Amino acid sequence: MKALISFLIFIISTLCCYSQSSVMGAQRQSAAQRATFNDIISIGELIKSVKEGNVGIKKIAERSGYAFRGRGRYHDPELNDFYYEDVYYKNCMVAADGSPIKYGKGNSSVLIAGSVGFGPFVSIRVYNKRAYNYIKSELRNKFHFKTAEVDGKWTTLKKGNVIVDVSVDGNAYGFTFYIK
Repeated sequence: MKALISFLIFIISTLCCYSQSSVMGAQRQSAAQRATFNDIISIGELIKSVKEGNVGIKKIAERSGYAFRGRGRYHDPELNDFYYEDVYYKNCMVAADGSPIKYGKGNSSVLIAGSVGFGPFVSIRVYNKRAYNYIKSELRNKFHFKTAEVDGKWTTLKKGNVIVDVSVDGNAYGFTFYIK
């Protein structure tokens, strides 16, 4: 009888420890997942840089682990205007036009800082839906951006004079920040 009670206590304590560690493990995994999206870039620093005319964007990109791809002058037929841009990339290889051609481990993203007829802009493209949802959630919940317009593939978020155009094109999820 004593052996049976000892055996039952052992089984119950093992099950309790297992269920508690699996619950604790799930919490740690969730926190780890949040931390992995923080490595993309600081959204707050990005918004501040756009408000100041892209001042400090190079330092922000370098501090966040982005590599510089190059500077270019492009003509956009939709805008019928020339614009300049600096392309930075992280966890991927990019072609001359800034499009990724090979993804690495982690959150692959491309950061483009440029200037067009209406002023400076910063665009960040991520290539997985979880990272996209994380950034969108940050913009709405932490920085209180509100939906201003929805147009097919585009959603425009606004807070004060800062505009964020959110787009989805295949597995590329884009956020373009500018002042209006």
